[in-house]
Amino acid sequence: MSYFTTQNLNRISWRCPIDLESFFKKAVRGFYNENDEYVVNWYDWKLSLEKSITSVDVNFINITQPTYIRNDNEYQSFLVIRVPLNILHKLPFGSVWYKGKSKEKFELERFTVTFNKASKLSYEHLNGTQNPIFNYKEYIHASDYERFAKDANNLLVIKQDNLNYIVHPLSFFMAHYGYSSELKRLLSTYNWKKIEEKLHLNAIVPNIDKPVILPRSLLQNDAVFLYHLRYDPTTKHLVKSVSTNFVLAKEEKRYYTIYCWHEQDITLSFNGIRLGDTVLCCQIAGISQPQGEPINLVLPLIKRHSETSKSNSDETQYKTIVHQPEHQLEHLDIAHNPVNNLVTQDVIEYLETIGNTRQINRITTEPNKDVQGDYRTLHYDSPTDFGIGEKQGEAGLTGIANCFYDTSKTTLGRSRLETVWQHATALRSEMGAIVQWYTPKQGFNETDDFVLISLEEVNKALDKVYPPSVLVIKLKMNTQVFFVLSFPEKEKRTGFSSVVYEPPADFNDDKLIKILIELVQLGSIDSDYIDLFNGRMVTFIHRAGKGNNWVRNGIRKLM
Repeated sequence: MSYFTTQNLNRISWRCPIDLESFFKKAVRGFYNENDEYVVNWYDWKLSLEKSITSVDVNFINITQPTYIRNDNEYQSFLVIRVPLNILHKLPFGSVWYKGKSKEKFELERFTVTFNKASKLSYEHLNGTQNPIFNYKEYIHASDYERFAKDANNLLVIKQDNLNYIVHPLSFFMAHYGYSSELKRLLSTYNWKKIEEKLHLNAIVPNIDKPVILPRSLLQNDAVFLYHLRYDPTTKHLVKSVSTNFVLAKEEKRYYTIYCWHEQDITLSFNGIRLGDTVLCCQIAGISQPQGEPINLVLPLIKRHSETSKSNSDETQYKTIVHQPEHQLEHLDIAHNPVNNLVTQDVIEYLETIGNTRQINRITTEPNKDVQGDYRTLHYDSPTDFGIGEKQGEAGLTGIANCFYDTSKTTLGRSRLETVWQHATALRSEMGAIVQWYTPKQGFNETDDFVLISLEEVNKALDKVYPPSVLVIKLKMNTQVFFVLSFPEKEKRTGFSSVVYEPPADFNDDKLIKILIELVQLGSIDSDYIDLFNGRMVTFIHRAGKGNNWVRNGIRKLM
């Protein structure tokens, strides 16, 4: 029998908002019974390309009916599904899945190791090894021995305290190679020339010392990795090698090695399983970042036509943010959070996380000095607070919360917002919900003549144009409280999806406004941002259909 079906492990709750039911129903191997529970226990070494996305086969074992009999022999009941590699951190070993969703995982022991590329670390694989470093026979069913003996994953072996700590290469890749899922997708999918282009590695930024350009699809926590990738030749060589190996692995079905991309010590905090004198890493919860000088982070060009300038200058302009890398562990929330996970991991220390410390910058005055050709330079300072009321506090750096004034303007997307409100109020009778709209000026109200919160001043400060406003709805169902954030649609029915958020007990107006500022600044509602809320936030789309209640659909994802 396998480890997860024989050890009587405790389960702990965690919410992973992704739904893999469609993947389960089209499993590449094994048999899927929708009434059974499954647990993740391994990632195959072979990679494939699915619609321009690198995919990996994930192995599950059935824990409701662990075995079956065929020709008088007992076999492991299993299932293999193929998923995008960049969501792999949402499927840690030991996570339990039912009907395509995971709300629990097995409680495992926490370990911490420290190593570097030259000390305590080696790479080994099981394929063809007489004395495998990983005692997999204590982990899997006997019917899987032959398959595991042929596994070509190049495992990381970390020797510490007379134990061998085994880390799957893809687990290490997801934790070590930047922060965002999108960065992992780029590195694992494209050739090096395309990666250099998409990450702006060779772009020139005038008058800025060692600039790091942050693509708009990435997150600020990717800055440290991008800095080393741009300015450290060793890092560039190693990352290029890993990226090239990913491409070759898909084309030639060969194994790959995930190198440490810097030479400093790396500390890993993870949940794992003791197997004799080895420990198998199941889920990485924290990873250290290298020390270094401050990083000058710049965002890509923002084109903004200037009616007052007639210059034809082609000089590219940027907005600049100075990012201080910290010598701490980065909180990855990898198991229940990152493409949508959650279970809060207790990490030793952590870097600034986007959910807690995103900078909301304001444009300095003196706009005439910034206009050059058809573009203007955007200068920013970091706010010191996000309080409601005063626009400028001490040093003039308080957040722009007081700019969230009420608006009743008729917008292009007003009809969508009216539908969202109708769907929300329908839950009064369907689910006994208390439904109220909200603005900072008027508080909570139950009338049908709802008022929007204007985002125009925030857009102006952040050099954005969308969204112009937001409808904020609060729903209370027994002891549960949900907030719905819905935005007007653009032309041709485009625009942000709506958001449903189940706030923690200490949630207040300031934190709501902080979320609104972050969404405007991001310019999108992507999975990496949603992940930062540990499964408390989901999105819903606005698809018409008889009996299709958008708000109910969103809330059910969180219940």
